[in-house]
Amino acid sequence: MKAHLLALPLLLCSAAAWSMSCDNPRSPYDVTYCAALEMVQGDRDLNQQYKSTMSALSPAQKQVVKNAQISWLKVRDHECAEGSTLLLGCANEKMAARITLLKSIERECRNAGCNDADLSRIE
Repeated sequence: MKAHLLALPLLLCSAAAWSMSCDNPRSPYDVTYCAALEMVQGDRDLNQQYKSTMSALSPAQKQVVKNAQISWLKVRDHECAEGSTLLLGCANEKMAARITLLKSIERECRNAGCNDADLSRIE
């Protein structure tokens, strides 16, 4: 039992030493892992912002934004893939830009009224 108790701190220390931070990835594997984490979080943020933006729109405006979102997804998927390989950096950049656009649309629609040209932007 004592041997197990003594081994636990050593195991925890070595696990901490081998853990990595996405602030300073050490290998291509770490870079890919961190980009994948960023993509998962970006997808969550995008879905949340899309819902929030849609809540500020009229039914007709919702349809315009929905159509633009579907088109944007197709463009993102086409531009951020090489064969069956997903280019995570590309996808993350496009999602961040889309979130920014959706926030802008929501803010504008809630405060000053919607600019219809922005509702159909794909970028």
